Amino acid sequence: MTHFEIRAKDGLARLGRFTTKHGTVKTPLLMPVVHPGKSVIKAPELVSHYGFQMVITNSYIIRSHERFRNIAVEKGVHELLNFSGPIMTDSGTFQMYFHSLPDEEIDPLEIVEFQKSIGTDIGTILDVFSDPKVGKTKVEQDMKISLERAKLSVDMKEDMMLAGTVQGGSYPDLREISAKGLASLDFDVHPIGGVVPFMEQYRYADIVRATLAAKKHLPPDRPVHLFGCGHPMFFAQAALLGCDFFDSASYAKFAEGGRMLHPTGTIHLNQLNELPCDCPVCSNTTAPEFKTLDKTERDLQLMKHNLYVTSAEMRRVRQAISEGKLFELAATRARSHPALLEAFRVMMEYSQIMIDSDPIGKTSSIFYTGSETVMRSEVVSFYQRLYELYPYRNTNTIILVPDNANRPYSESASIIIDEVRRRKPDDLILLFVTPIGIVPWELEHVHPAQQGVFPETIDSSSLEIVQQRLHKFLDSISFENLLWFRRNAATNALSDSFKDSGKIVIAETASDLIGAIDDKPDEKQDWIKRKLRAVLTYQWGPEVASMVNLEGLSIDISRSTGKIRHVRLGSEIILTLVPTTGLFTATYEGGLQLLKHGLDPKYIVRLDDEVREYVADGKSALAKFITHAHPNLRAGEEVVVVDSSNTLLGVGKALLNGHEMIAFQRGVAVNIRHSKKS
Repeated sequence: MTHFEIRAKDGLARLGRFTTKHGTVKTPLLMPVVHPGKSVIKAPELVSHYGFQMVITNSYIIRSHERFRNIAVEKGVHELLNFSGPIMTDSGTFQMYFHSLPDEEIDPLEIVEFQKSIGTDIGTILDVFSDPKVGKTKVEQDMKISLERAKLSVDMKEDMMLAGTVQGGSYPDLREISAKGLASLDFDVHPIGGVVPFMEQYRYADIVRATLAAKKHLPPDRPVHLFGCGHPMFFAQAALLGCDFFDSASYAKFAEGGRMLHPTGTIHLNQLNELPCDCPVCSNTTAPEFKTLDKTERDLQLMKHNLYVTSAEMRRVRQAISEGKLFELAATRARSHPALLEAFRVMMEYSQIMIDSDPIGKTSSIFYTGSETVMRSEVVSFYQRLYELYPYRNTNTIILVPDNANRPYSESASIIIDEVRRRKPDDLILLFVTPIGIVPWELEHVHPAQQGVFPETIDSSSLEIVQQRLHKFLDSISFENLLWFRRNAATNALSDSFKDSGKIVIAETASDLIGAIDDKPDEKQDWIKRKLRAVLTYQWGPEVASMVNLEGLSIDISRSTGKIRHVRLGSEIILTLVPTTGLFTATYEGGLQLLKHGLDPKYIVRLDDEVREYVADGKSALAKFITHAHPNLRAGEEVVVVDSSNTLLGVGKALLNGHEMIAFQRGVAVNIRHSKKS
């Protein structure tokens, strides 16, 4: 039974809820490590003072010390830690590695049984931690032993949740084998193990490869736990990779060494003349005063600072996910250290994994952070869809207009747009050349076409990608004439890419540009339907675009913005355009029309007849009752929900992708906007 549900997504990151016997927690989350005998800051204080939700402790240490073991066995681990919230226990794998303990020190099955006996919420198998210095053959042997132990351990868990750890060292292929093997077993959480030495050596790129290799094969309804990750400068990027749980004793270890954790790195207290932090500790003292404290008190105050900072960064990560801004936070944090930036660039090489998970139809603006911005999931996804679904492929003339996209095109190119409105697509197509790539006029409002904030100058790597997108799109269009409107914009230099082709005419003014158009305008062109067809095709496919020919169809336009507001059939609204996404939502009648006009099966979600009346009344479609969802359905899509006989029950927004809808047994799959009875 799954204990996890998703509330929001951004990239591979999931804003979720994870339910245990001792409460429900919000993910992503950080679990501070609590030593039952050494921790100066006790578990209850971690919740009440610092905002943590869950802690992790070590079952090997508890079992190895009689005074801890007796209390834990008799009264439970929660009594031992005086903590009423969820507790996860580690098995001692890292201690085996770190202290070079003999294999017989911990029995793999006995430690699982012990964790169960002390009432932990989430236990962990005893896997094998591979030394980073050993070769691939030894790592593979360790990985296979871990898998064998996992198979034996999982049958023992009973009502205890159990974590099956992915191993494989720095070898992505071994991580994939490990993840595939664990995915077939009844685990509840999947830690990415063996990465602490990589963190200590700043080998973040290896962590990225290991995590993404595992994520491809792990069931989506099980949280992924990045073992030993406690430095706040990596939280955002790790969450973007799809990590849901984090744990670390770094807050204490760094404090003992006189080091302060910050979201941008680590600073030794001795190097500070000022305290660059506004946490409660730093706000009430100065660097000179801090340094005069005796070591015991100084270590305690540093621990508190480190806890405040790590807790705040995790909250910042969750907020960024809810806003669709995690990529920007991760990109900013990546500039904190060259190794982080290298890891971020490695992550960008796996863009398709990110795209498949990232929701469509986001509403947040895109802020330029560097050359990686043009390769963001929502940007690449826009172009994949555009290349496939732009409906107008034959024209006499294409106009290319460089634009920084910092204000509406209707303001920056109104004269040219007026000319386009008076012509058929067969005669004239207008493309804006923006800092993310080309944007057809018909799709100017579709996210992220005009929701970006860019500087006046753009880096050469980004311009090269924009140029590639421009020429790839032009290669898909049959045209006779190419006109370029020269003006002051970052992308204007791309006109040079045509200089040897002899295919282009450069116009210095709007009048020159209009004068170069061969055909004569037709004042009666229905440019609104031209836009409607383009958006319908982009959103739901070419079959649905035939709705523009419905008898009695009318389109409401906003007087203030010029955008489509509503599409009506007779007097009834069937579609509404969302201004922030540039995409449509459908009413119930609109859903009927979508189905009637051959809606792609990808956008049809089928529900168990047992709850058909529930959804028909307007309630959300829950994942546990979804019987069919297309594997290529993206989260964020506007979908129709039907029963087994294909009767429309409601229309709404998919909160999960198709794969997740089938995998999850908790949470909402489709947020119903309009239903049969509403």
